Amino acid sequence: MFIIANDADGYGIDRCLASGEKCGEAAANAYCKTQAFAEAQTFHKVDRGDITGGAPSVVSDSCHDNNCNVVAIVCTR
Repeated sequence: MFIIANDADGYGIDRCLASGEKCGEAAANAYCKTQAFAEAQTFHKVDRGDITGGAPSVVSDSCHDNNCNVVAIVCTR
């Protein structure tokens, strides 16, 4: 699972999810491929409470109050 900021490397996955469009699937798959994985199994927006100590820099840079501009992507091999 990767926790990434919305505009990390220009993927824009969060914008697709926020509007309810399926365009996030292609972006999530592309991100997984850049990380040497086959494809995205799941991807979704993340709230601040969903993020534990594993991604502190993403949280501090991308969250204001409980509103985060962050997505989680689970990649498969």
